[in-house]
Amino acid sequence: MMPQCSRNWCALLALLPITLIAPRLSHAQGGGAVRACTDQRPALRNAVLDIHKRQRNIGLSALVMLNGQTILSHQLGFADLEHRVAVTPATRFGVASITKAFTGLALLKLREAGRIDLDAPIQQYVPAFPVKPGGPITPRLLAAHLAGIRHWASERNADLYSRHFDDVNDILPLFSADTLLGAPGSAARYSSYGYNLLGAAIQSASGVKYQDYVHRTVIAPLGLTSTGYDDVRRVLPNRARRYSYFHPWTFTVDSANVYRVPDWDYSHNMAGGNMYSTAGDLARLGGALLKPGLLSRESFDLLYTRTNFAKGTADMSYGLFVSDSPAAHRRLSIGGSNAGLQAGLVIYPDDDLVIVVLANTWGIGSSSGEMTQGLPSRLASICMGWKPE
Repeated sequence: MMPQCSRNWCALLALLPITLIAPRLSHAQGGGAVRACTDQRPALRNAVLDIHKRQRNIGLSALVMLNGQTILSHQLGFADLEHRVAVTPATRFGVASITKAFTGLALLKLREAGRIDLDAPIQQYVPAFPVKPGGPITPRLLAAHLAGIRHWASERNADLYSRHFDDVNDILPLFSADTLLGAPGSAARYSSYGYNLLGAAIQSASGVKYQDYVHRTVIAPLGLTSTGYDDVRRVLPNRARRYSYFHPWTFTVDSANVYRVPDWDYSHNMAGGNMYSTAGDLARLGGALLKPGLLSRESFDLLYTRTNFAKGTADMSYGLFVSDSPAAHRRLSIGGSNAGLQAGLVIYPDDDLVIVVLANTWGIGSSSGEMTQGLPSRLASICMGWKPE
């Protein structure tokens, strides 16, 4: 129970962050760890093949990077089943909610530039968004899913999937009039709409289109030449087609057979889930988050900080989930999925380990999270000789 205090003081306490232990970023394991992980390549491949077969995925790409060295780059199956086009390291997969990591990092870069106040009311940057009761919605709260804004309801239908959004502000009417699920800062509630509102704030504060700012501050500096915002109307070389057996809210067909998912337009989730990438590009992104460089030391520390709220701490920090400080192996992670894809990026900062898994299928049993969460943990355990998590 929170102590008695004035309303304003309690609100301030609820926004104070709890800072985790700073990443040690030790390289003591050196070449020995790399050699040991390299010796485990057959086991790593078998782990990837195991889930690929059990989920009956069409195509998959997995990458393990330790101490900056690629230990495993493994591709299975087809990017295009009909034309028997094999998955290669150049295959571009949809990454769904991994997009949130790019949005969160762009927000931190904007803060570094002194262009945005993380604790200002969102209306300072997006005046068209209505003021809601219960307290101010701020960029910090949005980044941690603490703003009380809802996630998807029944609006994801054929009409929405056929519509293209060029500007992140055009997404706001889909949810801006809705009642909040709770007062800002009162509870953690995952919300892709919240990240689209954050994208609108980034666009306003930066003075350039949201997508252009992410490209300028994150994609281009890291040389992520196979990463971008998807437009299904355009020809994109090496784009993987998407397949599904069953998906709980968008794709309900006979789960015994695989179907090609229509070329749905996800631009209504521009800042929360509309990007494509390769395993190599995402590994490069993960490597950039092992130590300051892309981010200043202050921004880097913010990334590794959980935000405190009335009932605990939010586990997402600027687009990535942050493990509890007592966790055996600290990690940052973000996964994404929808009908026709599964994507996972996991970063173990104290071990200089990055793992990426991408699939172009909502496979059998995908709702378990085994592909996006379980497989990276299994690969990490094999590589590092840890007991399975």
